[in-house]
Amino acid sequence: MSKEKLLFSLLLDISSMNKEIGTERAQLELPKLICTLLEADGCALYFSKSDRDGLFLSKHYSLPKGHVFVDTWQKHWSPLSDCAVYINNHEMAKSFAEDNSFKTCLILPLHIGGKIAGVVLMGWKSTCPVDELSPKDQQLCQLIAMLLSDVYCVYPLISKLKQRETNLAALYRKTEDDLETSRKKVSLELHDEVGQVLTSILLQLKLLQQSDDLEYVKGRLGGLHHITLEALDEVRRISQNLRPNLLEKLGLQATVGAHIKEYSENTGIEVELRTHNLGERIAENLETIAYRAVQEGLTNVARHSGANKVIISLTIKGSNLFLQIIDNGTGMKKSDVYGTGLLGMRERSTRAGGKFWLVNKVDQGLTINMLLPLV
Repeated sequence: MSKEKLLFSLLLDISSMNKEIGTERAQLELPKLICTLLEADGCALYFSKSDRDGLFLSKHYSLPKGHVFVDTWQKHWSPLSDCAVYINNHEMAKSFAEDNSFKTCLILPLHIGGKIAGVVLMGWKSTCPVDELSPKDQQLCQLIAMLLSDVYCVYPLISKLKQRETNLAALYRKTEDDLETSRKKVSLELHDEVGQVLTSILLQLKLLQQSDDLEYVKGRLGGLHHITLEALDEVRRISQNLRPNLLEKLGLQATVGAHIKEYSENTGIEVELRTHNLGERIAENLETIAYRAVQEGLTNVARHSGANKVIISLTIKGSNLFLQIIDNGTGMKKSDVYGTGLLGMRERSTRAGGKFWLVNKVDQGLTINMLLPLV
């Protein structure tokens, strides 16, 4: 089969494979397909990582008892071309595999947004069937590289964006539901608690207006004073639930400590608070994010985990605030790992430039981790 037909056949097979079996399976199967169709002895894909320079081995395939590819592409990063490159230099080709067996190689750069995001490497122990590339061959190679870029780089990003969109929609619905629930709760508390007390005060004031007995009035004023203080305490309690005054006055550690005390009394769940290097006050928005995460984390424990002990750690590590919530419960099902409450934590930490991750062990418990930059 001619080079042109080989490359065209590979182009069609890549396209049909992605449509038939989906992107995730295609990512695993494509190196084998490339090796089979082009009779290559090995195929490897290298991609960049956002937090590190260079290209790193991601996927590979070789024949049984085949080749061990080098882990990084850094040695060959500089001479990468924007188009397909055929290497018929044994000294250079052999360096791509640890057994130094390649004699010829074909390299396809993968582009995203005008930048090289990855490389497909094909190696042969002998002559490559697509050795010298004509302008038409180069065009086919470019189309193949574009398809591979879509499969390995573009489609996963689109999938992540769609998932994020779904998560944000769920989070929005949850926020709206929570807001409406909070409004109803505050309305009921104001009506049932504060409203009744104020009604009682109003009735007693009317009685006092009708009385000419000063001693009687003085006696009733003491009772009114007590009832008024009760109403004030109730208003403060409702206000505290909406936004803790302690957080503004005393800071994160004291507010979390107070919440833990009340939580343990109400649920019977033991909660241990560990702090390290929490000296000076941190930014108000970070204190709020961390406190809300503690609230949500403890709520999840009480509702879902079956735990009887929780450890909360608040630590300043370098220029970051690290929050960790560990419970000894049953862990979470995979489908529930990012429920709307946890999505809210992740979203708030992301908006603050932080990181959020979970360590979920079924029947052993869940660990919530949040890292927030202080600057």
